[in-house]
Amino acid sequence: MAICKYCEHEMHNADGCVKLLIKTIDGEIEPILYGSETSNPPEPEGHRCHDCGALPGHYHHVGCDWEECPRCHDQLISCECQVDETEKEE
Repeated sequence: MAICKYCEHEMHNADGCVKLLIKTIDGEIEPILYGSETSNPPEPEGHRCHDCGALPGHYHHVGCDWEECPRCHDQLISCECQVDETEKEE
């Protein structure tokens, strides 16, 4: 059981997460809904996301390995578009 700290629901039982803008090097961008990805191969229609459990038409939970970056369309967790807010300015 994994409770999402953003939507406060159990990830694999919730329809999806709340809409959180993604902070990128170009500013804030709206996330891509699960099932609307362009770079990932489609999953079977109506199936939940294999990683975070989001239903089609809903937002992935933060940190999902299937979430696509809306800027570069690569995997969000490994692309270099997202600004890491934990880094401190020197």
